[in-house]
Amino acid sequence: MTSRERVLVAMRRQPPDRVPFDLSFGFAPHQLERLLRLTGAESPEEYFDADTRMLTIATTRIRTDFSRYLGDLPPRTTVDEWGVGHQPTDSTDEAHSHLEGFVYPMAQLATRRDALDYPLPDIEAEYRYADLGREIAGVQGRGLAALATMTSTIFEVAWYMRGMERLLIDFVDNAEFAEALLDRITDKRRTQAARYAALGPDVITVGDDVGTQRAMLMSPAMWRRWLKPRLASVIAAARQVRPDVLIFFHSDGNVLPIIPDLIEIGVDILNPVQPECMDPADLKRRYGDRLSFWGTIGTQTTFPFGTPDDVRREVRTRAETVGLGGGLFLAPTHVIEPEVPFENIVAFVGAVKETGRL
Repeated sequence: MTSRERVLVAMRRQPPDRVPFDLSFGFAPHQLERLLRLTGAESPEEYFDADTRMLTIATTRIRTDFSRYLGDLPPRTTVDEWGVGHQPTDSTDEAHSHLEGFVYPMAQLATRRDALDYPLPDIEAEYRYADLGREIAGVQGRGLAALATMTSTIFEVAWYMRGMERLLIDFVDNAEFAEALLDRITDKRRTQAARYAALGPDVITVGDDVGTQRAMLMSPAMWRRWLKPRLASVIAAARQVRPDVLIFFHSDGNVLPIIPDLIEIGVDILNPVQPECMDPADLKRRYGDRLSFWGTIGTQTTFPFGTPDDVRREVRTRAETVGLGGGLFLAPTHVIEPEVPFENIVAFVGAVKETGRL
C-alpha cells in the first residue's frame, strides 16, 4: 500500500498493511535543532517517512491595526491575524523558550455591537486558497495522505481573543456577545471547510480543546448549547461539497461525555486520545465500529519518561487492541518536547513500521 492508501483504509476502519503514523504536532524547536545536529535533516516528516503531510491556507496579506484593542504590548510580542498577542515566556530554560502567553484583544469589549465590529481575518479570500489545490495534489502524487488543517476551529479562536474565563462567563451572562462572536467565526470556518472539501484533501481536521486531564472544562450541556451546533454546521459545509471526506476532530484531555455527540455530527476520527486521560482500548470497544483513533502514544508519560522498549511495547499494545481490524493511526499525543530522548522517537517509528497487518 502507499501511505495514502494505508491512511484511507485504516481510517475507514478496514485492516491496512500496517498501522499508519505521523508526528502530527511536530517537534519543539529544541528537538528540531537536535534532529538537524544528529541527522542533518530539517523535516521530521521527511526524515522519518511519515504517512501524511498537513497543509493549510496561505498567510493573509492584510495588515490589520489592532492597537486600539491591544494597547501597549510587551517587548517581543507578535500579533496574529485574529489580533491575538503572543508573548514569549521569560523562562531561563532555553529549551522551553517556545512556550508563550496571550494578550487578549477583546478582553475589554462588552456589547454585541463590539463583537460585530471587531475585525476578523479574510479566511474567505480566494488568494488564500490559490496554491492549496496544487499542494494537495502534490502530496497525494507522492503517495502520501493530505490533511487540510483547521484546528482551533471555533472555541479556541474565540477565547484566544476574549480570554477563556471571560468567554465562559459570557456563555452565562452575556449571551448576545458570545453568540455574535461565535457565529462570525463559524461563518468563516464554514467557508473554509467548503473550500477545503472542493480541493480534494483526504482528511479535514477540525477541533477545539474542551477537555482537561480529568474531565471537560465546561459541562457537556454547555458544550452542546454553544459549540456542538456550530461545529456540526462546519462539518456539514464540507460534506455538502464532498460527502466522503474524512473529518478528524482534535481535543486534548478527557472528552468522554461528548464522544457520541461527535459521532452524531459526522466526526470520523478522534485525536489525540491521550492515554493519561482516556483508555484507548476501552474507546475501541465502545466506539470502534463508528470512530477511528489518531494518536494514543502519550507525550506526558511514555515518550519523555519511558525507555525505547517502553515505547515499542506501547506501540504493540495499541496495534493489538485499538488497531485490530483497522481504525488506528499512531502518533504522539502532542508536541515532542525537549525532554523526549531522541532514541524514543526512533523507537516509535521503528516499532510502527515493524507492525504488520492485524
